[in-house]
Amino acid sequence: MAASKENVMVSIILVSYNRLDLLRDTISGVLKYFTGFPQEIILIDNDSNEPLVDTIKEEFPQLIVVANKRNVGFGAANNIGAQAAKGEYLLFINSDLIVSGNPVPEMIAMLQTNDTVGIVGCQLMNSDGSLQPSYFRFPSLMMRFLQLTGLKSAILKILPQVQYARYRAEALDFVSGAFFMIRRTLFHEINGFDEHYFMYIEDADLGYRVACRGKKSILHSSRDVVHLGANYEEDTNPFVVFHMNRGLLLFYKKNYSTPKYAALVLMSVAFYMIKIVAYSWKKDHPIQKKQYITLLRLYWRTFTRRYDFGEAFQD
Repeated sequence: MAASKENVMVSIILVSYNRLDLLRDTISGVLKYFTGFPQEIILIDNDSNEPLVDTIKEEFPQLIVVANKRNVGFGAANNIGAQAAKGEYLLFINSDLIVSGNPVPEMIAMLQTNDTVGIVGCQLMNSDGSLQPSYFRFPSLMMRFLQLTGLKSAILKILPQVQYARYRAEALDFVSGAFFMIRRTLFHEINGFDEHYFMYIEDADLGYRVACRGKKSILHSSRDVVHLGANYEEDTNPFVVFHMNRGLLLFYKKNYSTPKYAALVLMSVAFYMIKIVAYSWKKDHPIQKKQYITLLRLYWRTFTRRYDFGEAFQD
């Protein structure tokens, strides 16, 4: 349902960067299923190489489209959308979703009926019909140790139910940034996404600041949204690995004590040094060795204050 600027209940905000085919499907699904409430759809394009902006304007003239002249990152682009938004509620969604139903009215109700709720996420699905991790714990040293050593993956293979051990109505640490709703007033009160994060961990940081205000993050149990991102954002992708580590460093530096931040750095540096030595004996894995060297430099430069989180995104 289209709405005048004075009568918008939900502002749906998407950030795009190439992948026009996926974006088309996402917008089509939103327009088909997200009905019954006054809305606006705002698309922020991060300087795509494809003719995405002109195509979307032509095929979906009802959208508000903002074309950035450079790729400013996920959080910064969402902030641009939020600044233009008129809705009482902001619904941030990724541009790679397959929508088959409408969870939005119930998500609105979950915010309206409980003042202690700050963010409502949505249970996302994989394309094979399995549940996709949609809520998480704030970063911890124990979890970091499990990730670095590979024990986390091993535990989830043996006990996959551990991933979904908590009931959805409980207060969660934070929900996936791929699909969540927040009151516009609260989003602006906490100054939106921290734009020092280029991509990844910005949803943890947002959820942490919401929690610090005494508000909860909860999850709607809908099965109406498939998120395709998990299928190509593999943790072996150098871009993903670099920015996840960069985001983790910033999160600890911002939100945790200096000893905890130092422990993160020392643990990670030790692990990456071991990996570099191990791959030195493997002549057929130069890419992995180079990646670990890049991460080692990132951690060391950050810890010695020679890395500015406002500088260029790639090392």
